[in-house]
Amino acid sequence: MSSQDNNNDTTSATSNENFSFPRRSKTESLLIGPQSSAVHPTNLPTSGSPYASTDTAANSLEEGAFYQRSMNTFKNITIGGTVFDGFLLAASQEVGQSILTLPNVFAQTGFVGGVILELVFATLALYTNYLLVAMHAQHRHNLKEREDAKHEDPFHIVSYHEIMEGLVGKWMKYFSLMVVFFALLGLTTVQIIATSSNMYILDPTTDKRTWSFIWGGLFSLIAFVPTFKHYRAISILGILTTTYVAWFMTVTAAIEGPVEDVTYEAPQTVQSFFNGFVQLLFVYGGHTSNIEVADVMDNPGSYDKSYFWSYIYVFTLTMPNAVTVYHTYGMQALYQGANSFTLFERSAARDLGIIMMTLHQAVAFGLFAGPLFHMFEKMIHIHDKPFWVRALARLPLCGVMLLLAVAFPFFGAVNAVLGAFTTSFGTYIIPVIAYNLAFKSTDDMVKKPVVSLKLLKAFNWLIAAFVILGGVGMGGYTSIKGFIAQIDEFDYFARCYQCNPEL
Repeated sequence: MSSQDNNNDTTSATSNENFSFPRRSKTESLLIGPQSSAVHPTNLPTSGSPYASTDTAANSLEEGAFYQRSMNTFKNITIGGTVFDGFLLAASQEVGQSILTLPNVFAQTGFVGGVILELVFATLALYTNYLLVAMHAQHRHNLKEREDAKHEDPFHIVSYHEIMEGLVGKWMKYFSLMVVFFALLGLTTVQIIATSSNMYILDPTTDKRTWSFIWGGLFSLIAFVPTFKHYRAISILGILTTTYVAWFMTVTAAIEGPVEDVTYEAPQTVQSFFNGFVQLLFVYGGHTSNIEVADVMDNPGSYDKSYFWSYIYVFTLTMPNAVTVYHTYGMQALYQGANSFTLFERSAARDLGIIMMTLHQAVAFGLFAGPLFHMFEKMIHIHDKPFWVRALARLPLCGVMLLLAVAFPFFGAVNAVLGAFTTSFGTYIIPVIAYNLAFKSTDDMVKKPVVSLKLLKAFNWLIAAFVILGGVGMGGYTSIKGFIAQIDEFDYFARCYQCNPEL
């Protein structure tokens, strides 16, 4: 590639707190393509040219203007790096198929336990996201100070484990890499499992395993979207779909009111409570892909603002939905499984909700697969290759996700295991411990804390202890026990997990 092409692709830069780096990745140029010299106004033949008439020049100018307008419209629809774009991405990550599991979770923890735990985990997730954004800002600043080539490399998108290596050390790099890899692999797999469950409710004449193959194949097409910066239209779709589903469930349940002989017996056992505990912890597990989202924003240092507004928005969907549906159906939400669509009678509104949720799960699949793609491309050293090479290399990884979804189609049980052993670390434990180890004083910090660093570190150790004991300890034990029970009952590669012959 010529140096001229490189200059065209890296001229734009933006500020992140006290440092700057390329605003636009090379993949954006690869997607849109350079302006063709054949239609660029400066290359048009003049009226005195012996090789072209004035009409030809005018036509070429008109074609060039139309091409440029078309490209600008396409970019405005699909590409964005503002705080609002960050909000769209964060909200799409944080709430999705978990809407369908929350009534089931409340049927395990009870009203009081569910409300308190959701508030606690959501607030802690907001806080640990702030810590990750601060560490990301510091990492980018350090790259600039060292004049590291990665800082100016338009191909380089910072990953979670790279920050841990830069600020803490290689041992944290490898540990976080393992956690993030399995977290994202699990999250993408869950999207396929949830979609097959939804589609079976819509059309039970096709078994869930077949639905998994169909939708897993379609979801794999997300491999052809370069980076999160190209998700503007996609993330808007993600927001609209979950908003519809959440309020359909809330309004329908509120109108129906408590069903006859409704009971509220949760929590029934300690195991049931902690199974709900880790599933609520899992709801806020998007941090493992937040770094890649922040890194392609115009101002990565402002991503914590995006996440704050997504935190507020998500509560308007999840809390009314969980409380209202559990209030109406009570323990039915537990006995009918983790997919709450089974609680509602068939109607056009419910079927539209299933379609909407399927569209969202396609979006969520891409949001969680994106960082895996970038990690994989760096691992096999193709991250600086043309996009079509990287897109094709992503497809085998999508095949692995599909294989796992078909092998372990245990919807709620998979959520619990992921919450206990990946979300607990990636969202809560690693950020607080890494922050404490990375910063000895506030002297050289890019994003300085608003309270005493000593006080912040003490709070961080408290969070780590709470999540290790409750999430990894008790939650891990109950989730593994539940997962093994699902395998014993349904076996691997179940053709139709928890299928209801009456549907």
